[in-house]
Amino acid sequence: MTLLEMMSLPAQARLSTLSREITALTERLAPASEAAVLRSLDAMQTAGMTMPQGIEPKKILAVYHYALSGVPGCGLTAATQKLIRGDYAANANVLLGTIPKPPVLAALAKAEALSMRAELARKRETIAALKPRDTGRSEASRARVRARLEAFRRTHAAAKAAAQNVSALATREIHHAA
Repeated sequence: MTLLEMMSLPAQARLSTLSREITALTERLAPASEAAVLRSLDAMQTAGMTMPQGIEPKKILAVYHYALSGVPGCGLTAATQKLIRGDYAANANVLLGTIPKPPVLAALAKAEALSMRAELARKRETIAALKPRDTGRSEASRARVRARLEAFRRTHAAAKAAAQNVSALATREIHHAA
């Protein structure tokens, strides 16, 4: 839904729509599961990409899953698609035709998820701006503040008067002694 369409909706409908969109984005930004990592590696191998050297074949899935833990699944999917299409040709860390090493794939997936994280943050800020702020204080709270303010004013006035009396008395004594 576009911003213009959303702004024409009543406030409650806008909040509801934004809440649904936030839920969908949050689900897409959930960490990649082991199955998602396996699908990604399988898709790249099916596309003819080779595994990187230096990783034992028995440990490949465990190593990639560890490197990609906490990485959003949507970022992994987008990075996988771009790798297969060759969209990272300008990236010096990516060798075309080879599945990137685990830390490189994790960095690519995180970078792909940044725009979605930014969109989620914008939607949360919009919801915060649309919700009415609770500025009303209870009458009891207001009465307590008024009572404390009045007590402070009385104490301050008494201290000021006492200071003036001491000052006037000291001035008289100085003039009388001279």
